[in-house]
Amino acid sequence: MRLLLIVEDDQDTRSTLADLLAEFGYSVCDATNRATALAKLRSLHPDLVLLDYGLPAPKDGEEFLLAKASDVEIRAIPVIVLSAYNLPVKMDGTVAVLRKPCDLDRLIEVVQQVIGPPHTPKSTAAA
Repeated sequence: MRLLLIVEDDQDTRSTLADLLAEFGYSVCDATNRATALAKLRSLHPDLVLLDYGLPAPKDGEEFLLAKASDVEIRAIPVIVLSAYNLPVKMDGTVAVLRKPCDLDRLIEVVQQVIGPPHTPKSTAAA
């Protein structure tokens, strides 16, 4: 099963995203700040990160992306940024930027484009 890390300080938004992704069959873990998110990236190696760019500490979203990019172990994990800020459509270290409040159907569409369905098909190759 595919694992997604939601990095979001707002409890309601975090719960809504987690419920939606679970409904579509994805496993979800979460973090409320940069330090916890980086620790979970290193320990859990999720398939995708949904990052609130406007975390409460100044530049936390930006600092998260910089720290991730400098760490060989986790730099390849894709990130979708969710932000109320007017950010570029694509940013370094991200695969997509979606404006908050985001269209949930569009979010699921982008998640599926980036990492595929929630379950990895079993190999049918003969032994």
